[in-house]
Amino acid sequence: MLISGPLLVVIIALLFVSPSVYSSPVVFGMVFFFFALTAVSALVPWDSIPRLWGALLPFANLAGILVLREFDPQTGVGLLVVLPIIWIARTFGSTLTIAGVAGTILAMWGTRLLRGSPITWNDFVTFVVVPVLVGFVAGAIYVSSARGRAQAKLLRQHSSMVQVALEKASRQEGVLNELLNAVDFGVIAFDRTGTVTFVNRAQRQYLTDFGTPADAVVHPVIYQADGVTLYTEDDRPLNRALSGQAFDNLIIWVGEPGERRAAHSVSSRILHDREGEYDGGVIVLTDITKELEAVRARDDLIGSVSHELRSPLTSILGYLDLARDDDQLDEETRRMIDVAYANSERLLVIVTDLLRAASDADQQLAMSFTAGDVAQIARDSVEAHRVMAEEREVELVMDGADSAVAAIDPMRMRQVLDNLITNAIKYNREWGTVTVAVEPGAGGVSVEVRDTGQGIPEADLPRIFDRFYRTKSAKSSATVGTGLGLSITREIVHRHGGHLTVTSELGIGTTFRVTVPTERESSANAGARSVAA
Repeated sequence: MLISGPLLVVIIALLFVSPSVYSSPVVFGMVFFFFALTAVSALVPWDSIPRLWGALLPFANLAGILVLREFDPQTGVGLLVVLPIIWIARTFGSTLTIAGVAGTILAMWGTRLLRGSPITWNDFVTFVVVPVLVGFVAGAIYVSSARGRAQAKLLRQHSSMVQVALEKASRQEGVLNELLNAVDFGVIAFDRTGTVTFVNRAQRQYLTDFGTPADAVVHPVIYQADGVTLYTEDDRPLNRALSGQAFDNLIIWVGEPGERRAAHSVSSRILHDREGEYDGGVIVLTDITKELEAVRARDDLIGSVSHELRSPLTSILGYLDLARDDDQLDEETRRMIDVAYANSERLLVIVTDLLRAASDADQQLAMSFTAGDVAQIARDSVEAHRVMAEEREVELVMDGADSAVAAIDPMRMRQVLDNLITNAIKYNREWGTVTVAVEPGAGGVSVEVRDTGQGIPEADLPRIFDRFYRTKSAKSSATVGTGLGLSITREIVHRHGGHLTVTSELGIGTTFRVTVPTERESSANAGARSVAA
């Protein structure tokens, strides 16, 4: 219709410009021909029939133009051959385009040559201008259309990929939302502008439990870890997170003191886009009310039991001290009483440490430093544990230097070695060996306690010095323990300005290495003065 219609208009216009052209039956017939083509192009549903059938229209228009040109060249319609050629080149493949161009040129040249008249300068348009114009237009339109079709194909592919990606992202977002709504801890997400974009079901429930307004994302009133000090606006976890801060396990309390309360551990993480730019973050809130209550109950129990132990221990020490003053005691009995008195003193220290651990974890151990022989303390500890080692059929070996003087608290250093040797014996295998080696060095003294026991799993090594922590193998064994010994031991070593390290291999054994300086450093002295008894 886009070609036959304009041709029909041109032919009809000839009626007003040159009516004589209609004296030719061919021209008159072409009027009806192009009228029919126009009707066909307008009425036929081309989208519902094979695409190649549509090529009939431009070729029919091309044939009609060539016929008009041959029978009445004065009309000038011959130049309109470029219109169907453009249509063919733009719509159909290279084969039909070449066929259309070649057929047009051959028709022009063939009809002119068949006349038999001499070729004149006026025939230049027929033989040169029109073929060049037709070929150039067809080539340019075909290349442009091919490029357009390729770009359209790429756009369709890209659009399809984008659509698939959007559907996948939508599914992933749905899965993520369902997952975050299924967990039992609160989640709050926010974008780079500080706008909250997601609050999961658990966080909504946290808010509902304490009557928080429906449009809130956090509790309006929260207390710090002590449960009585209010957070300032700048220190509130949400405000810190929105300002771009990341933090871990910040404890908050909700609910008024004396009423129903809940504790949450709050952590914040900052998100970045692919360019590394700030892109918002996420806050995670975990209800730790039961955990804190359990810790408090545990500490209360330990404190109560330890307090009850102090009274009989004090009485035992008093009577043992009186017995030591009896001049009628023989040497062997006095020696046994001295051993009982020394061990009772150490037991009292341990009970006191338990009380301290239960009542005030931040209070430092009271210590008094002097020049002491670490090697002698190690020998005394080894001798005190020989009976225990023999009962468990473990060989106890003392090795290393005969003397190694360092700046220590002798009682606390004995406590350190007693804890390490006791553990080495308790967790050793039958007919195993425990070796205690003292080695003086430049600026310090090292003591190694090596055993041939079951070893400590690598996953447990980072936590064995935590208060009340016991490995799974220790819990499953018949060996009794509180999980405080190594924590107190490390604290004592650190208070000496030293280091406590551990290496272990499953099935081979474990080695604890204590290193203390020979002289007290200024920072350590300052720490000792701050806790003078």
